[in-house]
Amino acid sequence: MRCAASRTIAVALTVLGSGARPALAETPVPPGVTGEEPPCGWSEGIEAGPRQQLLIARRKAKCEEVRSYEPALLERQILLFEQAERPPITRWNLFGLYPRVQSIDHRSQWAGGLRFWRPDLGESRFDLNGSAFWSLQGFQYYEAQAGFLPHRGASFPLFSYKTDDVFELPNVGQDDDVPYMAYGSFGYRWAPKFDYFGTGPDSELEDQADFRQKDTLVEAVAGYRVMKRLTVVGRVGHYRASIGPGEDEDLPQIEDVFPPSEVPGFGSKPDFVRYGLAGILDGRDVPRNPHRGGLLAAQWMRWDHRDGSEFSFDRLAIDARGYLALGHPQRVLAARAYFSRDVPLDEGGRVPFYLLAFLGNSHTLRGYASQRFRGEKLLLLQAEYRIEASPAIEVALFVDSGAVAARSEDSLERFQTDGGVGLRFKTHELTAVRADFAWGSDGFKFLFRFSPSF
Repeated sequence: MRCAASRTIAVALTVLGSGARPALAETPVPPGVTGEEPPCGWSEGIEAGPRQQLLIARRKAKCEEVRSYEPALLERQILLFEQAERPPITRWNLFGLYPRVQSIDHRSQWAGGLRFWRPDLGESRFDLNGSAFWSLQGFQYYEAQAGFLPHRGASFPLFSYKTDDVFELPNVGQDDDVPYMAYGSFGYRWAPKFDYFGTGPDSELEDQADFRQKDTLVEAVAGYRVMKRLTVVGRVGHYRASIGPGEDEDLPQIEDVFPPSEVPGFGSKPDFVRYGLAGILDGRDVPRNPHRGGLLAAQWMRWDHRDGSEFSFDRLAIDARGYLALGHPQRVLAARAYFSRDVPLDEGGRVPFYLLAFLGNSHTLRGYASQRFRGEKLLLLQAEYRIEASPAIEVALFVDSGAVAARSEDSLERFQTDGGVGLRFKTHELTAVRADFAWGSDGFKFLFRFSPSF
């Protein structure tokens, strides 16, 4: 358009200078030009005075310098960030080895390590996965998995010790690649600083004690997506743990605070055969960044103590979530209800304290310490109002409320509640970084995680 304007101006100037009517049909066309649009700044064949020629030359020089806008380096990075199109740094790897920094367990804080990930090995469906992590608090975790692992595209599978947690089931049930899973898994965990506050709703913050937990898990897992939204998973394996003195010098040991009757399973041999079934009905629009839809996950698991049935138990857990866009997909109301109940197989039997379900972490009661409330039965209710300031930035207002019962036959009466605000950085597919600021009756908690809340 600017080139055409140059020609029009030049013609007009010529006409004004000569007083004659323009004869556009007689304007010569330069050799080699076949289209209707002349080359940028062309003025050959047009008679004009010196001043007009100077104006034409300036217009021609300006036209030739016109280029499409190219944002600078910093602006490009900001645009990619705002549009959630920046590829995550975790995709960088060296021969399938991915350096990672993340939280691996309760109280582990940040851990550094490597993940080995070779999906679809040799253009087959067979996958290999391995991990090795060490944290600033002395935690260690190692695992190896082989077979047909559940994963979406090239995304990492979950750590093996998380895949039997009903909270994590929604992340392994739906697989975009194939409808089945079948794999073997080995995991080893060294946790030198786990917390114990007692069982039931009356546990006190000042009774916080310390213990060490070392455990190994070997199991086989198989699953199949029987319908578009429904996946079933079965597993069988062997779990062995070693419980001992904790390494937190600022906390007392369990036996110095609690009598043996309040620490079920302390001193017993933690050796279990376990097996169970799970089902996941997933109706979310985007599984790891939902704006609408819902999800229902349920699991039954039996823990069979190999040294007698006193500490054997069944666990039934249900996790239900719903997501509703409030007038616009960038404003979402998210709600969750989570229920877990452990039933000892023997009358008068107990669930070992180190296997009790609990509330208090970045996914449950965010305003309380990790593993704050333990019990054989618990109920959790959560709600979040999420606002996307941009495709990559989300602000959330949240409230959590939950209760535990020391024994499965006890009622759930004393609910603990917290609330706060969260800031999330994400892509269209998932939440990459989450910072939550929460307040509960125990005080203020700041949480920095590499995973969604729910």
